[in-house]
Amino acid sequence: MHRRLGYRRLADFLRATQDPEYLSAKAVDIGDFSRLAILLAAVFLVAAIIWDYAIDPANALGTAWLRIVESLAVLGWAMANRRGIHSKTARIAALVTPLFVEITFLQILSMLHNGSAYGMGGILYGYIFGPFLVLAQPFGFAVLVLALPAILPVLAWFLGLSFGVDWGIYNAYVWMGFVPVVFILLFFEYLYWNVFSYRRQVEKQAVTDGLTQIANRRHFLGEGARHLARHHRNRDPASLLFIDVDRFKSINDSYGHHVGDDAIKHVVDTLLPLVRESDLIARYGGEEFVVFLQETGARGADLIAERMRAAVVAHPFVAEFEHAPTIKLTVSIGVSVFEPGATPDIDLLIHDADQALYEAKRRGRDCVVGYGAIAPDDRQPHRAVATT
Repeated sequence: MHRRLGYRRLADFLRATQDPEYLSAKAVDIGDFSRLAILLAAVFLVAAIIWDYAIDPANALGTAWLRIVESLAVLGWAMANRRGIHSKTARIAALVTPLFVEITFLQILSMLHNGSAYGMGGILYGYIFGPFLVLAQPFGFAVLVLALPAILPVLAWFLGLSFGVDWGIYNAYVWMGFVPVVFILLFFEYLYWNVFSYRRQVEKQAVTDGLTQIANRRHFLGEGARHLARHHRNRDPASLLFIDVDRFKSINDSYGHHVGDDAIKHVVDTLLPLVRESDLIARYGGEEFVVFLQETGARGADLIAERMRAAVVAHPFVAEFEHAPTIKLTVSIGVSVFEPGATPDIDLLIHDADQALYEAKRRGRDCVVGYGAIAPDDRQPHRAVATT
C-alpha cells in the first residue's frame, strides 16, 4: 500500500514538472537567480585567465582570447534569457553554450604546457556552476544540458578532434560531477514541487468557499470589478444575478446545520451546469449566491435566471440520513444589468440585484425579478460597501 502511494506521488511529481503552470511559476521564482548565475559564470571564465597563467605563464596570454570568447558566449546566453527563460532562443543557448565552453576549455588546456594534467579538474567547476545555470529549466531539459559534456568524447571522435586529452581521465571527472549533480537537481525539484503545491493550495483556499468549492465573496468582488471595467471599456453589457434559497432557516431549524450545509451544496451542484464557462459564480454569504454574466443583457439574464430557478425546483433535495424526507427547495433571484456607458461599479450592480431579490421575496418567493421592474419610489438608495 505504501509502495503504491510512493509510486503515485512520484508519478504526480514527474507530471507536475512538465505542467505549464508549474514551469511558469518556476521561471518567475528562480529565473532571476539563474540569470545572475549565468552572468557570474561569464565573470568566472574571464577570471580563469589567472588560472591559466598559474599553469603556464609563457602561453597564458595566447589563450586569453579564448577565455574572452567563452565569456562572450555565456553573456549571449544571458541575453537570450531576457526574452523568457523558457523561450526557444534561451533553450538553444542553454544547449549550445555549455558544450561550446567545454570544447574551448579543452582547446585551452591543449595549448598550455601540462594543461591536461593540471587543468582537467576544471571540469568539476563546470558542474559546480551548471545546476545554478539551468535551475529554472524543466528537470529533464536541465539533465540534458548537463549530459552534453558527458557525450563530448563521442562527438569529438565523430568530428576527428582529440585536444590531446586522455578521455579516460576526462570521463572520470565528468561522471564524478554529473551523477551527484543530477541527484541534487532532482532533490531541489522535489522540494520546489512541494512548495509550489502548498502555495497553490493556499491560493485556492484564499479565493474559494470552503463548503461549496466555488469562488468566495472576496474573490467575486475583485474579479467582478475587473470584468466590469473591461465591459465598460469595450462598451459591452453585463448582468448580475443575486440568488437566495427560500425559507432556508427552516431547514436548519428542522434538520440541523449539517443538513443545511448539504442543501447549500445541492443547490450549487444544480446551478453549476447552467453557469457558462466565461461567467463567475460565488457564494456571497450563508445561502446567498451571486453570478456575474459576461456580455449578457437583460433578456439573456432573465432567461438564464429562470432556467436556474426551474432547475432548483426540478431537483428536490434528499438529506443523507435514514428516513430523510424529500425537501423541495426553491430560490428567489434578483437581476441587475450593466448597460454600456454606465458607471462600472460592482457594488452598485450587486445592490441593484439585491433590491430586485427583495422584491422577488415580497412577491411570494420562487420567482425572478429584474431591477427595472421595481418602481422608482420603492428603490432604496445605494451606499458604498467595503470590498474586503
